[in-house]
Amino acid sequence: MRFDSSRINKILVISLSNIGDVILTLPVMDILLGDFPRAKFAVVVGPKAQTLFKGNPLINDVHVFDKSQSVWKTIPWVAGLCAERFDLVVDLRNTAIPVLIFPRYRTPLMVAQHAGTHMKYKHLQRLHTVYPYDAESPKHHALTIPPSDEAHTRNLLQTARGEKQSYIIVAPGAASEAKRWTPQGFIEVCYQLIKRYQLKVVFVGDETDRGIAERMVEVLGADTLNLCGRTTLLQLAQVTQGAALALVNDSAPMHLASYLDVPVLALFGPSDVHKYGPWGLHGHYLQKNQGCPACHNPRSPGKHNCMAAITSQDVLNAFRIVQGQVIFYPPDFNRGG
Repeated sequence: MRFDSSRINKILVISLSNIGDVILTLPVMDILLGDFPRAKFAVVVGPKAQTLFKGNPLINDVHVFDKSQSVWKTIPWVAGLCAERFDLVVDLRNTAIPVLIFPRYRTPLMVAQHAGTHMKYKHLQRLHTVYPYDAESPKHHALTIPPSDEAHTRNLLQTARGEKQSYIIVAPGAASEAKRWTPQGFIEVCYQLIKRYQLKVVFVGDETDRGIAERMVEVLGADTLNLCGRTTLLQLAQVTQGAALALVNDSAPMHLASYLDVPVLALFGPSDVHKYGPWGLHGHYLQKNQGCPACHNPRSPGKHNCMAAITSQDVLNAFRIVQGQVIFYPPDFNRGG
């Protein structure tokens, strides 16, 4: 069926569950929100990510799908979507939902897989199977930070930075212990960044990261602020947007910084960096897993040693900050995206 843009009045994007995975689908939403500004727009996400869209006037409905919910709860939930009579459904979760709710246009159930494709581009390719868009959107339509969150974030940051003083964000957490760099490594790097560049350091993450970040603050002193567990996702976006650099593990803050095109240095261990690495124009990574037996044999009972193999000197050698601008060395070194 030939795609007729004039018939698109209601759009549904079926996104994913984990926060980082949902952020990777925002470029798809940006295209649709930009190209169909008059259409009613809805999104399906997991419970953890629903607050990403709070207060966004361009998104009419957020439908929460818990993949662990019973079939008896899912059936009426799908029936509710069917009653909405969507014109276009873009399913990035690869489910049977589009078939069950009978939209005018939908992404196909089966799409050819291309090994090594970054997840951002995989999602964009899936969109292209149903809607032949021209280009990615330069605007972040899918993420809107309400004025109240902007004001709250400014108040939080005032305790960490002087007048117009730059700061970096550091995200010491990750979903898996194997993806986390050593606390001592973060401390050594942060100490040097404070000393060399007079930067403030703002630790970000969720409540589970608060304890480890607090111990780092105790060591590093007054030029730090622990915001772990103290911000919503939109407030975290505001904090990230103002940072000179994001020093992160493979985590949701990495994807958020990539989406906002903040300079990123991501520290990678067992993950596939070509599929899940930083993807902004200024995204770089460090990975030293060639000698990690657990990376080469996932069934091995041994522990990962790849994150510990990254030294603080490796990190400090990867970039310089010149007149407030981050310059990675060499300029094309381990570039993400």
